[in-house]
Amino acid sequence: MDDSVGTRLRRLREDRGMSLSSLARVSGIGKGTISELENDRRGARLDTLFALTTALDAPLGALVSGSGADAQPVTGASVSATLLGRWTVGATLVEAYRATLMPDRQESAAHAHGIEETVTVIRGRVRVGPRGGEQELGVGESLRYSGDVPHRFQALDDTADVILLMHYPSHTGSEEGHLTHDR
Repeated sequence: MDDSVGTRLRRLREDRGMSLSSLARVSGIGKGTISELENDRRGARLDTLFALTTALDAPLGALVSGSGADAQPVTGASVSATLLGRWTVGATLVEAYRATLMPDRQESAAHAHGIEETVTVIRGRVRVGPRGGEQELGVGESLRYSGDVPHRFQALDDTADVILLMHYPSHTGSEEGHLTHDR
């Protein structure tokens, strides 16, 4: 079975009954870019994947290929993240990522309503959190904050490694791929 990002994106979009045009309008990603992604003619950056999954009411992991040792990392301006696993905890879907942060600041747009993020530093020092309320963290320190507002990530010295937990609240929808289900 083809499990590429493009195949996953097309399947998710079609499951939601969305046209390329409507997904482009809701996500802010160009129709041509979405078409190229769906046809595996271009790779997707982390911010693009977040914009698409937010518009599709799906967790980031719905578009990420593999997990654990088989995972393909996704990158942003200064973050590279690899999906470690997904779990349903009560009514919440939790995805765990190992991420490497660079000294350049990564701006992250607001995700879907109710999403929270927890960052735990495993190497280095970072500045993370909601824009205007970022906090400095060192090894072993954690911060949980609202991911549904613009937020930032930045390594403070050289690179830093963190574990990022994405907490997706349950939704009332019951279709495959919505946030109520773990695939």
